[in-house]
This record gives sequence, structure tokens and C-alpha cells, in this order.
Amino acid sequence: MRFSIIFGLLALIALWYNLYVSISIIKYLKSNGKEASLFTKGFYVKGKIFKYLPLYKETTLKKEGKVGHLYAEFYYSFLLLLFFLITGLISVSR
Repeated sequence: MRFSIIFGLLALIALWYNLYVSISIIKYLKSNGKEASLFTKGFYVKGKIFKYLPLYKETTLKKEGKVGHLYAEFYYSFLLLLFFLITGLISVSR
């Protein structure tokens, strides 16, 4: 039971970090004149970040000559979130 709580907390931390990176990507796109929004109406979060990731990659390649660090951080935190979530669910089922 303790492992499921630990993995649940780690998944929550990865989720919050992923949200922070997503908001940072949106801020970067807005500061470069791109129309981007993570929220629809109110606080409803859509899965639109996957639409903006290629735009972020393209924008940073043009501006800096390389892909921005937030691109990789988004995928790392997303994979960590999935890993901790699945591991926590497996530990609960045993």
C-alpha cells in the first residue's frame, strides 16, 4: 500500500511539472507572436499542447538554431507521469 501512495505522489509531481512546462511553452509562443492557448473557456484544459509542440519546435529552430529545451522536458515529464501512474496502478492491484 505504501508503494502505491509513493508512486501516486510521484505521478502528481510529474503531472504538475508537465503542466508547468506546457504553460511555459504557451508563454514562449505568445511572446513570439503566435496565437496559443492551453485553456478553452474557464479552466477547462484541452489536449491542445500536442498541437503546439511542433509549432514550438519550429519556432525555436528558426529563432535559436536548435530545438528549445522545453520540447524534451515536456516529453520526459509526460513519460515519467505515465510510468509512475502505471506502476502505482500495478502496485495497487497486487
